[in-house]
Amino acid sequence: MKYHLYCLITICIFSTLELVGKKIGGEVSPYAVTAWRFLIGGLVLLPFAIRQYSVNKIVLNSSSILSIGFLGVLNVCASMLLLQLSIFYGKASLTAILVSINPLFVNVFAMILLKERMSISQVIGLIIGLTGILLIISAEADYSSTAYKNLHLGVVFAVLTAITFALYTVLAKKNVMTYGNMVTNSFSFLIGSTILFIISLTKGIDLLFIPSFKNIAGVMYLGIVVTGIAYLLYFEGMRVLTAGRASIYFFLKPVIASLLAYLFLAEKLTLLQMAGIGFVIISLARERLFAIIKNAKRF
Repeated sequence: MKYHLYCLITICIFSTLELVGKKIGGEVSPYAVTAWRFLIGGLVLLPFAIRQYSVNKIVLNSSSILSIGFLGVLNVCASMLLLQLSIFYGKASLTAILVSINPLFVNVFAMILLKERMSISQVIGLIIGLTGILLIISAEADYSSTAYKNLHLGVVFAVLTAITFALYTVLAKKNVMTYGNMVTNSFSFLIGSTILFIISLTKGIDLLFIPSFKNIAGVMYLGIVVTGIAYLLYFEGMRVLTAGRASIYFFLKPVIASLLAYLFLAEKLTLLQMAGIGFVIISLARERLFAIIKNAKRF
């Protein structure tokens, strides 16, 4: 029971990412939020990574460090920076919904890069998911609203986040199997955040921010809780429940994130967008639904 609770807590925490990012986004730049978040998160995971490195007698050479470093750049400097830019320019709820569709793109990249064949359920899920995305994007009523910096750009960044994070997930598969989750993610977080600090400084982007309670608490929360503790809880739950059963809880993210955005940011969704969320959830849960239908036919 407690492992299910770990996964439920994890997805509730993950669903607050866009909300907190939006709350501090007016005073802390997307570059600063991303760089500090993953530096802190990487440090939180580091003791567990060192333990995994020691217990499993993992050997890292220059090639493996470059491989992990590339994953860090792809995840931190591309995917998660795009996520924060999407939150900065657009709606937190819209970002959360669109980013949650990334597992469907994982299937596409796995087919292209890993030569994995897509099953009928995956093809159907992709079609349903893309239909949901089109509904959500086309039914948005606030594109002309002055409440957002550039909602069109926010949508573009959210879709790019989903695509790049899916690519990261597929490319990380080999490293995770070879070096372990903690080592791969902690080291890639630290390398990626360091590279983002260097890029930002080179481009003259200020990574400092007004040291108010809200800003400091927001950045620390994203780093320690969202990127550190939630990750540990999720993988502890997955250790017992298996990846398939643990991932079921991710179907709740679009709903929880949208509800939080409505309650704390007054962001509203149209009926068509709610229908689109339904399509997204169905597309993500397709294999579970197919299994239920198959079992039902036996009786």
